[in-house]
Amino acid sequence: MSTIHVTLVVDPTLLPSDPNTSPEAACLLYDSNLDPDDTGATNFQINAKEGDTVIFHISASDNVTVMSLIAIEAKPGQSNLFSTTPSSPSWKGTVGAVDGTEAFNVQFSVGGTTYTLDPEIRVRPA
Repeated sequence: MSTIHVTLVVDPTLLPSDPNTSPEAACLLYDSNLDPDDTGATNFQINAKEGDTVIFHISASDNVTVMSLIAIEAKPGQSNLFSTTPSSPSWKGTVGAVDGTEAFNVQFSVGGTTYTLDPEIRVRPA
């Protein structure tokens, strides 16, 4: 089992004015398990194995704008891929027994506005 650090980097100047619009264009998602040729930063896919620990972090691309994680949860219609769901303050969760790829929601707040990004975790056999 390994620990995967996932960092959501948000460019606040590119966030949509409507929080119901996807913030995808303003976000990059990096994980410590990226293969050199993996495009996980832009396709929002994290690779993990059952039992891996995933720790989420968030930062602003300008290193000034204050932002925070609000929730990490199963996307409606998807099973919960975490046997231990990430929550405040550690935002650490354990990947459960999931076969294939599951989407989930990461909610974050910038300047009092909440946005939702829906990345995926592809779970590979341990």
